[in-house]
Amino acid sequence: MAHSADLARVSPPRIVVLGKGREDALRYRPVTGGSADAAVYWMRRDNRAITALTPRPRRLTMRTMPLALMIGCGMACAAAWAQKASPIGPPANRDPYFTPTAAKSTSYMPRVIIRNIREDRAGNIWFATFGGPIRYDGKNFTNFSEEVGLANTRVFSLLEDRSGALWFGSITGGASRYDGKSFTKFREKDGLGNNDVTWIFEDRDANIWFGTGNGASRYDGKAMTNFTTKDGLVHDSVYTIAQDASGRIWFGTQGGVCSYDGKSFSNLADQVGRSFVNIRSMVVDRSGILWFGGQEGAFRYDSKTVEAFTTKVGLLDGFVGSMIVDRAGNLWLGHPGSFPGGSGGGASRYDGKSFKHFTQKDGLGSMTVYSMLEDKAGNIWFGSADAGACRYDGKTFTNFSSTAPPSLPSQAG
Repeated sequence: MAHSADLARVSPPRIVVLGKGREDALRYRPVTGGSADAAVYWMRRDNRAITALTPRPRRLTMRTMPLALMIGCGMACAAAWAQKASPIGPPANRDPYFTPTAAKSTSYMPRVIIRNIREDRAGNIWFATFGGPIRYDGKNFTNFSEEVGLANTRVFSLLEDRSGALWFGSITGGASRYDGKSFTKFREKDGLGNNDVTWIFEDRDANIWFGTGNGASRYDGKAMTNFTTKDGLVHDSVYTIAQDASGRIWFGTQGGVCSYDGKSFSNLADQVGRSFVNIRSMVVDRSGILWFGGQEGAFRYDSKTVEAFTTKVGLLDGFVGSMIVDRAGNLWLGHPGSFPGGSGGGASRYDGKSFKHFTQKDGLGSMTVYSMLEDKAGNIWFGSADAGACRYDGKTFTNFSSTAPPSLPSQAG
C-alpha cells in the first residue's frame, strides 16, 4: 500500500469546461494527472479523444477511453483516501490546474506549463509556471512556491521591480511580493481587483499594475486602485499591460485594446475603426511603436493607423500569445499552437522587413511557445506548455528539460 504522502501527490480526475477566452489557447482540459513529470491525460473539448501527455504524446481512441477513465477513477479514490487519512487535513490544492513538480530542486526544468519568464538583476532566470515559481541559478531549477507564499498555486505572471523585489501573480491566490527574505500577499481582501493575476507591470512612476480577471489594479506602494468596465476599461479580463513613450498605459484584454492617460480610458477600436478580441501580448518597440497580438495575429499601431500581420504576410501561426523585442530591435512572436499533440505553434522573428520561422526542425523544444525572454547575454528563452524550457544563442538551441520524465517517487507495497 502506498504511503499517504505519495498518494496525496496524485490529483483527482478533473473535468473542467474552459470559459471562452480563458486559459490561453488551450483547447484541452485535464482529466487525470499525477506529478508534472508523469503522464497527464487530457480530453479535447469536443470529447472525441483522450491524449496522454508524455515525451511522445500518444493518442487514445474511444476504444481505450474506458481504460483511461478507469485509471483516473482509481487515482481519484486513492487520492480521496489519502486526503481523509492524512493528518494534514483538507486538500491544499484548490486550483484545478495546479501541477506539482516532482522535486524541490532539479538539474533540469520540469515539464510544466510556463506562462512567463524574467531575469533578475543577479542573472537568475525565473519562470512563472503551473507548478509555481521556479528559479534557475545557472546550475539548478528550484521551486520557490513556499518561499513566496504561493504553495499549491499556479503562477501566471512575474516581475522584478526597480527596488529588486520580485512580484508573482497567481491564479486563485492573488499576488505576492518577495524581497528575498519574506513575502507580502495581495488578495481581494487586501484591495486587489481579483485573485486571478495574469499580468504584472511597473510603470515609469514605480506604480505596480496588475491585470486580473476583474479589471486592472494599480498599487502605489500604499493603496490599491481598481479599474473595471465601469471606469472605461474595454473588458474586465486583462491579459497584458504596457506603457508608451507618452506615459499612456495600454491594456490588452479579452474584448480588445484600450489605453489610460491618467484620467480616462480610450478604446482603440473607436480610433481605428475596427475591433479586436482576445489580446494576449503587447510590447512597445524602440521606436515607440505599439505591438499587440492574440487570436487574430499581430498588430502594429503607430498612433495613427493599425497594420495587421497574419500568416498571409509571413507570420508562422495565426495566434500570437507572447511578444518581446530583442536588443537588435527584432520582434519575436510566440505561437502557442493547439495543445497537446495539435497543429501550429512555434516562433516568428520579424526584423522590420521579413519573418524568420523557428520550429522543432530548427531545434525549438516545443511548438507550444507560451512565453519568451531575452537574457542579459542576448540569448532567447522559450517557455512551452509541454516540454519545459529551451534557450537559443543565435545559432543553436539548448533544451533545459529532461529528455524523458523521471520516475515517480517509489511507493511501499
